[in-house]
Amino acid sequence: MGVPYKDVSILVVEDQRPFLVLLKGLLTNLGAKDVMMATQADHALKYCRNHKIDIVVCDLHLGSNKKNGYELYQELMHRKLLAPTSVFLLISADAARPVVLGSLEHNPDDYLLKPFSQAQIKNRLNKAWKKNQFFHDVYNALSDEQYSVAHTLLESMDVPAVYYRESIHLKVEVFWAQRKYAEAISLLQSETALLPSQWAQLALGKSYLAKREFQLAIKCAAKVLELNRYDPDAHDIIAQAKSALHFPEEAMENMRLALKYSPYSLARQQLASQIALKNGDFPLLVESSLATWQLSKNTIFKRISYWCNHIGFLLDAAEAAENKAQRHRYQQEALLQVQRARHDDAILRLDEPFDIDIFTDIVTARVDVIDGKLIDAKKTIMASQINIESRFTEYPASLAPGSIQTLLNLGEFEEVNRVLNTLKEEKTELDSGTRQLIAQYSEQAKDGEDKYTHINRRGIQLYQEEKYADAKEAFTTALGLAPVNTGIALNLLQCQVKLFGQANKLDPLLVKEARQVYKIVNNAPMREQHQSKFENLQDELIRLGVTTR
Repeated sequence: MGVPYKDVSILVVEDQRPFLVLLKGLLTNLGAKDVMMATQADHALKYCRNHKIDIVVCDLHLGSNKKNGYELYQELMHRKLLAPTSVFLLISADAARPVVLGSLEHNPDDYLLKPFSQAQIKNRLNKAWKKNQFFHDVYNALSDEQYSVAHTLLESMDVPAVYYRESIHLKVEVFWAQRKYAEAISLLQSETALLPSQWAQLALGKSYLAKREFQLAIKCAAKVLELNRYDPDAHDIIAQAKSALHFPEEAMENMRLALKYSPYSLARQQLASQIALKNGDFPLLVESSLATWQLSKNTIFKRISYWCNHIGFLLDAAEAAENKAQRHRYQQEALLQVQRARHDDAILRLDEPFDIDIFTDIVTARVDVIDGKLIDAKKTIMASQINIESRFTEYPASLAPGSIQTLLNLGEFEEVNRVLNTLKEEKTELDSGTRQLIAQYSEQAKDGEDKYTHINRRGIQLYQEEKYADAKEAFTTALGLAPVNTGIALNLLQCQVKLFGQANKLDPLLVKEARQVYKIVNNAPMREQHQSKFENLQDELIRLGVTTR
């Protein structure tokens, strides 16, 4: 039985009113009685909140800088505003390969190119309706994350040939959801009739990839590409496997092909960012992180951390630049985007904690680091951390990577650990890209801290033994590893004061050295324990002529 048009509610979403009216007429001719119309995705969302919609016929492009058909479908399903068995038919006049592949990757019930006839839309809707009704109970169980129930239902169903592949597909999805990858592989290998197909090889490759059996994953993906060289998922699999096997050039080549064939996937752009970050491909990192933000900013999945990380990656590219002109270009692009953000509604209208002024300070500090202005960077980044503590009850995830990276560059390991521990204690939710950055910075912090802490502790021990000259040498070495670290700078100043006391007359070289160290901490925001130590040194430093105040 096809669609019972007289008994279902249909929503048509189309920004071009003539075609909207035409679509309603086509559906009315098929017998539909309840056909609602919307010209924007936001209007469609309101309809679905207030009405039970059985079928949505939606155009892909719904106006410039507005939610498109992909994004509407994602939000409807994420918010569960459509029943799992409702039909969503995506339509478009755009036949370009990236658009078509992008549409199919979002998994609507079907995709129909304009122009089409009444018979074509009837056939597509009937086909999707019948399938969804047949798997009605399974789709509901999957929507409720009742995977064992879904598996039991699938095992007990008498599946006709027309739906057999879909039943296997659903069983594999259930195994994936339960992380039973070996069972998924066993099922796929037992389906010898299906195994030669593009879909089955792709599913097998994804399962091997999840089990970290990278060579087998590559082999399956290669078979897919023999059938269809444009398949982006196959290139995704090879890119991930090659990256894991430490073949960065091949990984990046396949990642770029995947993006070329199907760039309108948020998950693919995120994957590209992660692989590019791991392999130091800064041009792709900048490109894919920007695409991640642009693809997400009109969706329910929008996160300001995507944009913040993109700005951070621009500065990573600047830091790694081969020449001054290239470095300047990346820096200026980052600063320009931050300036424009003050007038961007997508950033101004957020429902998550963020402060553009604080983020601007973090970016400014990072730029100063790259330009070698370490003392200026230290003052700015420390002020930003104090502002974060006073402005927010919890540390915003979006401000963490930039803060940690800058503090790492300055050797402020105590502050780095303070941020890392805060994120851990507050159980801050992180997107996959931010989580990768935080993990990377944690390793860098541990390595850097281990090196300088050993030397700093040696200096403290020598100081306590009143071996001030040796202590000074140790603290100076430690400061070389952490060039503007407040704690080390204060330890060195304290040691220098002791050396002044041992000398019969002031050593001009020692005064000059002390003044250089004093610049690190003078007028810099600092924690209470450091501020107290600094104030205790001030009078003696003035008396010795290191400073005048």
